[in-house]
Amino acid sequence: MALHKSKKRKQKLYERISLFCEIPQESIANIPVFVLRGHHELEAEGCTGILEYNSSRIILAIGKEKLTVLGEFLVLSDFSDRLLYVRGNIKSVSF
Repeated sequence: MALHKSKKRKQKLYERISLFCEIPQESIANIPVFVLRGHHELEAEGCTGILEYNSSRIILAIGKEKLTVLGEFLVLSDFSDRLLYVRGNIKSVSF
């Protein structure tokens, strides 16, 4: 229970700091960010590993969670510093 309260306090602190400094909360709180551009590109920031990779399914580690991308002709590109791109015909993304 104490750990849950600690996480809430930390999140509130990040919110206050981001508002005060006028910067996005995810920049200071290490929150994953996903940007889906149409159905051909997914930008995933905060990726910690690649769990499965083939042309129809990509599973990424995002902290303790998983991000699954399903589609056709999927490829990974530009993997650097916890940021990568999934390109191809993206059918679904689930977290």
